[in-house]
Amino acid sequence: MKFKFKFLTFNIVIVVIVSIIILSEFTLRMIGLGDPLIYEPHQVWKYSLAQNQIKKRFKNNIVKINNAGLRGNREWVKSDEKLVLFMGDSVTYGGSRIDNKNLFSEKVCDQLGKNFICGNAGVNGYGILNIVLRSRYDDRIANADIVVFTIILDDFLRGLVDIKNLHYFTSPANKFLPATEEVLNWIAWSYDINRYLKRIPPRKKNEMRKKTVQQIEKEYFDVTEFALDNLNKEILRLISKKKEVFVFLSPSKKDVNDKNSEILKKIKQLVLSKTMNIYDMTTEFKKNKKNKIYMDDLHYDPYGHDFVSKIIYKQISKKIKK
Repeated sequence: MKFKFKFLTFNIVIVVIVSIIILSEFTLRMIGLGDPLIYEPHQVWKYSLAQNQIKKRFKNNIVKINNAGLRGNREWVKSDEKLVLFMGDSVTYGGSRIDNKNLFSEKVCDQLGKNFICGNAGVNGYGILNIVLRSRYDDRIANADIVVFTIILDDFLRGLVDIKNLHYFTSPANKFLPATEEVLNWIAWSYDINRYLKRIPPRKKNEMRKKTVQQIEKEYFDVTEFALDNLNKEILRLISKKKEVFVFLSPSKKDVNDKNSEILKKIKQLVLSKTMNIYDMTTEFKKNKKNKIYMDDLHYDPYGHDFVSKIIYKQISKKIKK
C-alpha cells in the first residue's frame, strides 16, 4: 500500500511538472517568443541578421529581413529607385516590439516617395566599429545611394562587439519547446555563472587600486576618439564614392532631461565637435511636449519612430535630388 502511494505521488508530481512546462510554453508563445530572429556570425563585422526572414514577434509585430540582411519591407535591388541605407544599433533596428511599417527608416521612405527604397542595417548591440566595418565590407549594401548613420553615445564606447558574447540565436530554436529555450537562453546569458567563478588568481594590492576619475575619463576619450576617427574615415570613403551621407545623434532620455553624467556630457561635446556631417536631434526631442518618444532610456516607441522620421526627412530632403 505504501509503495502504491509513493508511486501515485511520483506520477502526480510528473504530471504537474509536465503540465507546468506545457502551460509555460504556450504562454510564452502567446507573448511572442518561440521563433527568434536568426543572426549570422561574420569574421569582419562580427554579426548581422540573416537574410530572408519574416517573424511574428511581440504583440504580433512583424520583423521582416530582406535579401540583403536589412530590415525592410522591400527587396534591396538596384533599379531606377534610389537606395537609402540606414546604419545603426538597436535604436535604428527597432527591436521586436516595433512592426516593420512603424520603423523610422520605413517612414522616411514613405515621405520620400515611390522612387526610394529604404533598408535598415541597424543591429542590436552594434558599436561604431561594427557599423563602420559592415558599411565598408558588406558587398550586399555597397550599392546604396544615400547612407544615414543614426548613432548614440554608447556606440562610441562599445568597441567591436562579438556575437560570441551575446545571447542571439545563430540557428533555429528546438521544435518542441522553442519559447522555453529562448527564455532559458536569455537567463543563462544574463546570469552567466562564469562571472561568479573565481578562476583568476587575486591580483596584488597595488594592482587592485581604484582608477581615478581622470583615468576613467581619459580612457573614455581615447576610445571615443578611436571610434570617431574610424567613423569619419568611412564617411569620407562613402562621399568619395559619390554617395550622400548623413549622421544623426539620437539622445537618451537622460540626455533630454539633462541627467547625463559629466563624463557623457564631455563625450557628447567631443562627438558633436569632431564627427563629420552630424546633426544633433536633442533640441527637437526637448521641444516635444508629448513625452511619448521612448519605451525605455534609448529606444523609441511607435510615436518616437514617427517623430524621428520627420526630423530625418526634413534634413535629408534638403540635399537629395528626388
